[in-house]
Amino acid sequence: MSDRTYPAAIMLATSMAAAIPHQALAASPSPDDQPDIAAPSDAPPEPLPLGWLSDPNEPPDDLWEALFSGKIHLDNNFRVEFADTTGRNSSTAVTNRLRLGYETKPLHGVSGYVEMESVVSPNRDNYWVPATADGTPDRTVIADPTGTELNQAWGRFRTDSLGESDISLDLKGGRQRIKLDDDRFIGNVGWRQFEQTFDSVSVRSNLGIDSLSAFYAYVWGVQRIFGPDGPNPDSDSHLINVSLRVAGEVKVTAFGYFLDFRDDDPLNSSNSFGVRLAGRVGGAGGTEDTGFSADYDITYARQTDAGANPTDYAADFFAARIALTKKDLGQLFAGYQFLGSDDGAFAFRFPLGTNHAYQGFADNFLVTPAVGLQDLYAGVKIQLPWEIEGGVIYHEFWSDVGNAHLGREIDLVAARQLTPNLALLVKAAFFDGDSSQPDTNRFWVQTTMSF
Repeated sequence: MSDRTYPAAIMLATSMAAAIPHQALAASPSPDDQPDIAAPSDAPPEPLPLGWLSDPNEPPDDLWEALFSGKIHLDNNFRVEFADTTGRNSSTAVTNRLRLGYETKPLHGVSGYVEMESVVSPNRDNYWVPATADGTPDRTVIADPTGTELNQAWGRFRTDSLGESDISLDLKGGRQRIKLDDDRFIGNVGWRQFEQTFDSVSVRSNLGIDSLSAFYAYVWGVQRIFGPDGPNPDSDSHLINVSLRVAGEVKVTAFGYFLDFRDDDPLNSSNSFGVRLAGRVGGAGGTEDTGFSADYDITYARQTDAGANPTDYAADFFAARIALTKKDLGQLFAGYQFLGSDDGAFAFRFPLGTNHAYQGFADNFLVTPAVGLQDLYAGVKIQLPWEIEGGVIYHEFWSDVGNAHLGREIDLVAARQLTPNLALLVKAAFFDGDSSQPDTNRFWVQTTMSF
């Protein structure tokens, strides 16, 4: 997995399209993000970090201690979402998502994790979830059904070196969160209350090369965002992602995602091959003399039908983004995404991607129109008074086939980290549709508490 931990409000405020990672919006802190077990320290004892049942830097002496001196993970997300779209009545969803998990301490590199996830709502009739037929059908879609499910349950073996070699190994089996690169192709759909997880066996290794990361997963089931009563397709899928860091801040990634959902979801069965180049100029904190840094990424992929997909198609994807950041001030960014179409019959799709982060927060293009999609966007992220992080992003949309204008959108976001474990977010999206695309407005207020 590629999770990284940031303060929740920072991640919330910077969840704007492809320019700003958003994955931590609704993802509970990952066990992958906990500090590695280190040798005992002679420093004076300090209070245990929240959730830990013992000193996280103290390795367990035996199996009993490994099992019962680990960490409790909690993530509670309370949200009010308003949505209104052309041709439907408006919706208001008041939902609360609780994730509660327990992680054992690693013993000789072996650990385990189990996590439950529950979503409740006092007003389920005030919005509509088509995938589960929950709510009122004439209302605007808000994809947050209620229920309780097993979100993650896995066993793991992890080591920085196999034997006397420099080969690292991270082997994990069970229901797990998988996030690759920018989550465009493979992610956890972290914005919705139920997240997407994978019944799979995954392995990551550097193969003895420090700058290399090779990932493979076999996925036999997908636990989607619609909870225990939603469509969760069986799968016979393979995920391959290999990245090499070159020239310091430049990373080149090659990937192949071979998705087969059998008869459960044949339209989303596809093979995608691609390459991604991502880099930074100016270093992590910007250059010493100016405080500026520039980030960029470019992706190209080719997708064809696979498995039981009834449509014979081939389509291209291209994305480019650049962001200029001034330390302690903010960021300007711009980008373009091309989701190609095969003569209007079928277009490039991202069935396992975190799609809310792309093509606008209004979610009008979660499934690519058959005529394809072009998205030109630009925005700003800025540090506001009272430690508020704010952002604005503007989108213009066109089709691939026919180059028809499909609409424009403005997205707004503001967030503040109230305490190390509590964040507040306000977010809005305003989509003005053309070429029969419906106008859509969405507004959110949410609090997230996690440890």
